[in-house]
Amino acid sequence: MIVMSLRKLFNALFRPAIGVLAVLWTIFPSAFVHAEDCPDNFRVGASDDYEPFSYIGADGKLTGLDLRFVQQILGEAGCTPQFLDLPFPRAVVELAAGRIDMMMFASVTAERQNFALFSAPYRNETAGLIIRARDQGRYPITEVGDLLKLKLLLAHDVGTYRGDLFETFMANPAAKKNIIQVSSSRQSLNMLVKGRINAIVETPAAVFALAETLGVRDQIAEHPFLLWSEPVHFMFSRKTVSPDFVAQIDALLADAVQTPEYTSQFGSMSVGSPANAGSETN
Repeated sequence: MIVMSLRKLFNALFRPAIGVLAVLWTIFPSAFVHAEDCPDNFRVGASDDYEPFSYIGADGKLTGLDLRFVQQILGEAGCTPQFLDLPFPRAVVELAAGRIDMMMFASVTAERQNFALFSAPYRNETAGLIIRARDQGRYPITEVGDLLKLKLLLAHDVGTYRGDLFETFMANPAAKKNIIQVSSSRQSLNMLVKGRINAIVETPAAVFALAETLGVRDQIAEHPFLLWSEPVHFMFSRKTVSPDFVAQIDALLADAVQTPEYTSQFGSMSVGSPANAGSETN
């Protein structure tokens, strides 16, 4: 009798609560992302010169639009990120080896899908040509082939992706002499200002922010020819992060990109809801 009474008491008190939790999980799965879902010591690769997205601030610490957004999303997931200052190409190598867990502002490529999982898009990124201000109107470019015709010398960050159009251009043997591979945006900007190159292939907002910091913003301008515009993603190591965890991050992103705070932060780079993007197929 006592056993039966205890069973009835359990059913009366706890089964309704369990049912409510099950319903809430179905409706609000992102609310149930907890710290135990995070890999231990969650390591995030960050750039120190990719303003305004990820850079070293006046206080000597990493900061930036993307970095703060990562802190927000991972914080909502119950994670505490450890940001590691790594050049982007090095970070890709470290992520592939499982020595870091996550990177920001990553484009999806077939090669990267072999070792990485991708979140839904979290903002848009463009690639264009940054030239010296005094060279505005000097380069009539309407297609990528004009870069060869004009014999322009271009700086490009090694290991970065600037769209299929530019990838095809770089694969052309005739273009090899037109491209200088650099290790940082600061290096390419210094070369441009000193007249060693004609243009930088880069995200204009990043170069302009860096130029503002270095006091040379008035010396550069964006060429109207656009090479590429595409959403970027968080990229996770397949060796340390599960698809389920990435799906949980996607659920948090779907909510975050609908907020006024997100739109205010990213402006024209904002994306719509990423709900239809899959972690395994992006």
